[in-house]
This record gives sequence, C-alpha cells and structure tokens, in this order.
Amino acid sequence: MNYINIIGSSKKKRALAESAVIFCISELMPRMKTLDIELIFKNIKDEEIIGWCYGDDREFYIDVEETLVGDELIETVCHEMVHVWQGATRKCKDLRYGGKMYMGKFYDDDMKYEDTPWEIEAYAMQGKLLKNFKEEYYYE
Repeated sequence: MNYINIIGSSKKKRALAESAVIFCISELMPRMKTLDIELIFKNIKDEEIIGWCYGDDREFYIDVEETLVGDELIETVCHEMVHVWQGATRKCKDLRYGGKMYMGKFYDDDMKYEDTPWEIEAYAMQGKLLKNFKEEYYYE
C-alpha cells in the first residue's frame, strides 16, 4: 500500500494535494503499491521555483510553495508527480555528484534546468494531468 503524508498549509489544501497525488499515482503508476511520498507545503521564496521533488527508488519528498491555490497548486503537484514517476520507474536517476541519468544518457549539471529532458517531459505532461484531474474530480 502506498504511503502519502501531506504536511503544512490548511486542511483544504492538504486534501486537494493528496487527491492530486492519488490521482497521479493512478494515472502514471497504477500498479505501484510501495511508494512513500511526503509532500510539504513551505515558503520556497524563489521566483522561478514553486515546487521541488527529490528522492529515489520508492521514497520521495515533494516541496510545494505554500501560497499556491487552485489550478496552480494542482498543476504543480502533477508536475512533481511526473518526477516521482520518472524516479520510481528508473527513467531518471539522480547521480549525487555532477548530474543525472535520464533514459540511459548522462546529463551534467551545466545544462539549463528547464532544458533538461526530465523537465521538458514533466512540463509536457502536467497540463494533461491537470485537465484529467479536473474532469475526474469535477474540480473547477
């Protein structure tokens, strides 16, 4: 059974984030039953970053900017859950010193982060996940 823990913010935001995490697991990794995901709402204080995912194998941590609401919150959770999927399926592996391995190819830390293939993939998938989430949960 997957373990999901949401920390911080309001009860309503925690419930929305948890629903988005559960939805993304069902869409991206329906057969995985050993994920351990902790999502923490916090003040990230960065104009360019509103979410962050780290971890490997089956244990992941997601930080989400605490001021996010509505579609922006759901879409950010969906984006970070794509990274969970990438890590859990070993599509993308963090190499602690100097870069990442993605689909068997090494990428060093000199690349602009938004140009990395794992980010391009996450941005490409987040909108569809948001749309499908809103349809399934009747969220407006």
